[in-house]
Amino acid sequence: MMETEFAVTARGQPVRLTGSALERGRAQGATGMTESVVQAVSRRLAEQRAPRQRQDVCAYLRKQWAFALENCGEELAEVLGIAEGFGLEPRDLFDFLHLGIIADLAGSEGASQDGCSAWALSRSEEGPLVGKNRDFRGEHAGLQRVFLHSDPAWPAGRKVLCVGSLGAPGAFSSGINSDGLAVADTQIATRDHGIGWLRYFLMTRLLIRHATVADALDGIRGLEHAGGGALVLADAGGALAAVDLGHRRQVVAAAPANWVARTNHFAPGSVVGTPDPAVPGAARSESEGRLATLQRDLAEGGDRLTGLCRMMAGHDGEGVTGLCRHAQGGESRTLSGSVFACRSRLLYFCPGNPCEGGWLRYTLD
Repeated sequence: MMETEFAVTARGQPVRLTGSALERGRAQGATGMTESVVQAVSRRLAEQRAPRQRQDVCAYLRKQWAFALENCGEELAEVLGIAEGFGLEPRDLFDFLHLGIIADLAGSEGASQDGCSAWALSRSEEGPLVGKNRDFRGEHAGLQRVFLHSDPAWPAGRKVLCVGSLGAPGAFSSGINSDGLAVADTQIATRDHGIGWLRYFLMTRLLIRHATVADALDGIRGLEHAGGGALVLADAGGALAAVDLGHRRQVVAAAPANWVARTNHFAPGSVVGTPDPAVPGAARSESEGRLATLQRDLAEGGDRLTGLCRMMAGHDGEGVTGLCRHAQGGESRTLSGSVFACRSRLLYFCPGNPCEGGWLRYTLD
């Protein structure tokens, strides 16, 4: 592994978004990044033009839009505000957020390169933690931001600090709220899709409405889900959970000790009982390797930020699959590393490959 040391170099300044969901979405357009956002969204939609034109996909997206109108009012309002702020068609942005599902429905590999490695630890030198290496397409490096959301309508003055992208809603990658509940997701392709809550909408809802892992799990169980991906959660009291999301079935995994971890495949017996054909063999092998690295390092009991940072900064070598991924050709790469400290309500954020160091400290102040 790398000998990277954990060192906070400065206090980060988040993009502050205040007001209703519509107002917070619209405010993204004031960042001066309209051209870059429009290009990123348009490029992804163009790449998936053929799948989007399939009759079954079109029917699915129409039903999803109707479901969101009826059930996801606040989350959809944020999308409408973002579309207005950047001059995008709302349905185009809605489709953009569903591209992973579209690729699965069409049997293509358009989203198979997007991954992530996420973990949660109940005991460390800073208390409970949630960490994530965000692996995504390179053009999102310039759009990646840390956002601080607040809305006078939220209970008890709650705020949400999250890592995401301009042009995308709420907790597009990960986040923590002022109660100390933190959540991070990983992309997992699957055939088990249906009409229900998109994962990105779900993550935002959990952070806005819930204070603990137990409450969040109750919220998850009470919803219909679109399916795909996994969530890793922790709260200020040290409770942990990993949730595999399918449409027909959601699986909440018990922590084997004081940690949980997820990468980009479902294990046998989870949402799908056998390796899902939606996950290409090479991608599954690499995902299994990263999960093995997480399981080994977390099980060894390291509880210092320096050691956890070193784990996130590791590369392939000596039979070990590293979590820090560097782009080769058109592949996705690690855009950032995040560690959310639930007890102190902090985010330690590396805005690039974790092997490069240079962590920033963000607060919910």
